[in-house]
Amino acid sequence: MSEFRLAAGQSLLVASRGIFELHGLTRWVEQDGKWRGKTLARVNQLSSLTRHPTLPVVYGTSRVGMEGDIHAWRIEGDTAITLGEKSSEGAEPCHLVVDPSGRLLIVTNYTTSTLGLQRLAADGSFEGPIVQLKLSGGGPELERQDDAHPHQAFFIGATLVVIDLGADLIREFSLDLSKPGADALTQLRATAVPANTGPRHAVVLPDGCLAVSGELGSNLVVGRLGAPASSWANVRATRQTGPGKTRWSRNYPGDIQRALDGRHVYFANRSLDTISTFEVSGATPALVTEHDSQTQWPQHMLVTESHVLVAGWDSGAVKALPLANGVPTGVEHLFDCPGAGWLLLWD
Repeated sequence: MSEFRLAAGQSLLVASRGIFELHGLTRWVEQDGKWRGKTLARVNQLSSLTRHPTLPVVYGTSRVGMEGDIHAWRIEGDTAITLGEKSSEGAEPCHLVVDPSGRLLIVTNYTTSTLGLQRLAADGSFEGPIVQLKLSGGGPELERQDDAHPHQAFFIGATLVVIDLGADLIREFSLDLSKPGADALTQLRATAVPANTGPRHAVVLPDGCLAVSGELGSNLVVGRLGAPASSWANVRATRQTGPGKTRWSRNYPGDIQRALDGRHVYFANRSLDTISTFEVSGATPALVTEHDSQTQWPQHMLVTESHVLVAGWDSGAVKALPLANGVPTGVEHLFDCPGAGWLLLWD
C-alpha cells in the first residue's frame, strides 16, 4: 500500500469548517514525513473552495443560515492576501466556480434558490455588485424540495451546468459577458433525473455522460444531458442496509469524484461513513468496493493518480485511500484538521 505524497512545490488547501475563531482556510505541507498545517485566514463556516483558472487566487463560500459570504484570496507561499469579502446576497452558499475566461464568479445560494453572479477584476478581486438569478422548481420530498436548490455549478466547455437538488434537474446555461447583470446567463435546457434523486454533485465521464450523486435517493444516476429521466441508469449508492453511524440514521450521500481515466467514480456515503467505488465504463454502473472511510461524515474528496483523499467533517481528519487499478485498497491517515470540509490541491 503506497503512502500519499505531494509532488514538489505542491500543498493542500483545506476548508476547516467551523466558527471563525478556530477554523478557516488552512494550508498543509509535508515535511520530513510529517504533515504541518497553517491557518491562512479565519472564516466562519468555510464550506467550499475553487481557484481562478489563470491566477494564484482561491475563492470560498462561508456561513450557514440565512446569510452567506464569498471570499477571494491571493495565495503567496504560506500567506493568503485578502482580495475581497462580501455577502453572497443569498442563504447558505455551498459551491462556486469561475468561468473559463476568469471574469465571472458564479455562486450557488442553496437555501434562497439563486445563482449569484460576481464580476471579477483583472487581479481576480471582486468588481461591482453581486447580482442574483432566481431559479424555480420543486420535487416530491417537500421538506427538501420545496423549491429549486442549486448545489453545484461547473463548466463543460462554455456551458454552465448547475445541479439542482430541489427540482431534480440538471440545468444548462449559456454565458454572454457582454450582457449586464443576470442577463449574462440564459438557460438553454433542463434535464430531469429520476424523481427524488435530489442530485447534489456530478462528474463528466469520458463518453460525455454525467454521473450524479443522489443525496435524497441514496443513489447513483448516470445519463446524458437532454435524455429523458427514464433512460438514466439508477443504482443504489451502498450495499449497506442498516442505519447510519454519523448525524442521521438515513444515508445522505454527498460528493462524487471520478478517476483520472474516467473508468471509476468514487461516491461518499455520509451517515454511513463509507466510500463506494463504481465501475462506470459499461452500460450500467457496477459497485466494485465499499470502504469504511475511517472518518465521520466524509464531506469532500480529491482524486489523484494514486489516491482518493477524503475530508471527514465531523471527525476532523483527512484520509488517503491508495488505488490499485483505480480501486481503493485501504485507508491511510494523513493528518487531523478540525472540521475538514473541502480539499483543493495547490501548486
